[in-house]
Amino acid sequence: MSAQAESRQDVGVTETFGDSLPNGTQLLHGQYEITQFLNAGGFGITYLAQDSLDRTVVIKECFPATMCRRADKDVRVRSRSNEREFESIVRLFGQEARALAKLDHPNIVGVHQVFEDNHTAYMALDLVKGRDLLDIIDEEPERLGPPEIRALLTKILDAVAYIHNEGVLHRDISPDNILLSESGEPVLIDFGAAREEATRKSRILTAQNTVKDGYSPQEFYISGSKQTNASDLYALAATFYHLITGEAPPISQARLAAVAEERQDPFVPLSGRFNRYDRFFLAALDRALEIFPKDRLQSAEDWLTEIDAERRRQAAQSKAQTDEKMQESIQKLVIETNRQVEEAQTKAVAPPPKAKKTPKPVEPKPMFPELMEAPPPVKPKPKLTPTSELEQKPADATKPAETPLVPLTDQTAADAAAAAAHIKKVVLEGGSTPRKRLLTRVLSVSLWRHSQGDDGQQATIAGKVDP
Repeated sequence: MSAQAESRQDVGVTETFGDSLPNGTQLLHGQYEITQFLNAGGFGITYLAQDSLDRTVVIKECFPATMCRRADKDVRVRSRSNEREFESIVRLFGQEARALAKLDHPNIVGVHQVFEDNHTAYMALDLVKGRDLLDIIDEEPERLGPPEIRALLTKILDAVAYIHNEGVLHRDISPDNILLSESGEPVLIDFGAAREEATRKSRILTAQNTVKDGYSPQEFYISGSKQTNASDLYALAATFYHLITGEAPPISQARLAAVAEERQDPFVPLSGRFNRYDRFFLAALDRALEIFPKDRLQSAEDWLTEIDAERRRQAAQSKAQTDEKMQESIQKLVIETNRQVEEAQTKAVAPPPKAKKTPKPVEPKPMFPELMEAPPPVKPKPKLTPTSELEQKPADATKPAETPLVPLTDQTAADAAAAAAHIKKVVLEGGSTPRKRLLTRVLSVSLWRHSQGDDGQQATIAGKVDP
């Protein structure tokens, strides 16, 4: 309830509007009775009323004046061609009222009931006794100092964060839509979501002024443009800019035109101009007032963090922890990526397997090629046969007579020793090794065994030629 409405009630002055309901009009079968007209806008009329429990409430009537007129108590369209558009607007009004009725926050006006009567829609809201911020700016500019303004903004930001988390945009934040109650609590009233949606859908209401110069962001001036949480934040920042400086910021359309024409933005930032305010507080307001939505603060929670030292500290700690985890994740990702790249490169560079070729046969090489040179020939000695055996066996006429065995003499042993020495010399040329020495011994012994067959003599000769 604005200051004007409250003062009118106090002095008994009754203000009327051509299409407003007269005092004493009953709604919803007598559940509400109109007691006073408050104000009228392009989309509705607001009244004070008494409910069946004798409580004073605010009644808001859906009444788009450009297409409606009053016939007794009923609301009628001015032309039959507007009937469907009007029905659509009434439906949107009811949807907004039901959405607001679900909200429960100490800094948001409460909605008691939504109903239809007189061929239109109504909502019953809490009566907030107090004055709006626009009245305070105009009549008591020194009433609110930096501590009070900071406290007000913190509470309204909390309320805006709440409605945004509920999926609701206000779309009409301005000094006249923030009431300061008698207890000093700020209350957000008069949501404009239904008006904005109705303007989009109605060709008649398209020309209706649904923006507020100085407070509405530039996207509100463009039909069909995207509106986000940052749009509400711009309007809220413009409202508190007005509280601090005493004047509203430049119209956002003029600012946009200046930027498009590469001229200086007419907006003068708050930072550095008001020493009584914390620099973070002013910087956050300037950021929320950026002309392009992407450059603004994107949520009320972010704004609250910017202006509160403890929240800034917690946010910095959280960011540091997040950055550390992010760094670990990036390192793991880099290692895994490098591994995959190396595997891919290896597969790309590796030549195709060659067909196996049949190896050519390799002639065996002698184990000891140095022995290929034969030692001096040793004349075989005839094996001696005892006389008794010759006498016992008759001579075989078919076989040639065997050469009589020659008895082993010193000369025979000397010849064998000479042959063994020759073998040793040939084998050991180029150096002596245990393997070569063993070979000379075995060959010498084998030589004598082959030629004589006498173990005793072999042992004797082997002993003579052993290195």
